[in-house]
Amino acid sequence: MTTMSAPAIGAGGHEAACDQSETRNLLQRIGDGWIRRAKVRREPIELCFDAARDDFLEERLPFHTHPGYRALDSATRTRILSAGWIIYNEKTVAIESAIVSPSCYDALDGRIPGLQPETIRHIVCETLVDEAYHLLLVANANRLTRTHRGLDDLRIPTFNLVRFMNREKAAYAEDWQKTLVHLATSVVSEIFVSDYLHQLSDCPHIQPMNTATVAAHRHDELAHSKIFTLLTETFYPALSPREQAFFADMLPKPIGWFADLELDIWASVLDQLGVPGAAGIIADCRPLNLAARSRLDYSRILGLSRDVGILDTAAGRDSFAAHGIAA
Repeated sequence: MTTMSAPAIGAGGHEAACDQSETRNLLQRIGDGWIRRAKVRREPIELCFDAARDDFLEERLPFHTHPGYRALDSATRTRILSAGWIIYNEKTVAIESAIVSPSCYDALDGRIPGLQPETIRHIVCETLVDEAYHLLLVANANRLTRTHRGLDDLRIPTFNLVRFMNREKAAYAEDWQKTLVHLATSVVSEIFVSDYLHQLSDCPHIQPMNTATVAAHRHDELAHSKIFTLLTETFYPALSPREQAFFADMLPKPIGWFADLELDIWASVLDQLGVPGAAGIIADCRPLNLAARSRLDYSRILGLSRDVGILDTAAGRDSFAAHGIAA
């Protein structure tokens, strides 16, 4: 992959939108605090399994109010909840390994303008260490869940979040375009993922191991959300006008991808579990995807877009409006 074209001085056009020195200082402080903050440097989580507890919250199932689901026997619903926990973890794995980590390597390899300073490279390396720990954390949790619940053979297909990103990348011929599609997806995912983890991170009603796993993960992701916001404030002004316009057009798209209910995943999983009436349950839930984006709080994406200058342009505002997001 070739390096994106280096912009001429002032090519970014939004130097005043963000105070670069303050952004760098904030990144430096976050990086310096990693030794105290990062969960990878703490004592390991006690992975004790309580078979009497449900593994997941029913309200996180996209079909939890469907009569077909409510009519299932308790044993089947318990297995579905265990599968829901496995899906939940596998999606975090997909976000870390297929989306965020490749963008970190793009930054380290010099494929993203403005992210070459050693301070930034250092914090990107710390982020990669965090992400590797998160992968281990959820892999251990899923391994125990699969073993205790008899779900060793359950297979999780590719998530739409990853499929949609890869499909979008394939639509463009230039390497810099593919890099920015991936980067936009990483920025949106890292801003949203702490909210994705929030509900389970302090839930007293489910498997204590699962709550502890999610809480540890979310602790780091709260910092990552800030890191990726600051990185965006750093690289966006360094893009050429053409690259800025492309990134502005791309940024709203992953909001919808992240919000997707992943019903294709659930169709496969319910089929594997032998759930009666599964096809009808999933079919009835398909219309819910039309309103999935409205269930996300994307105010931080809008705030970031405003801070870097995307919403100062008609094209930037139009890009959000085209996806039903009022800027």
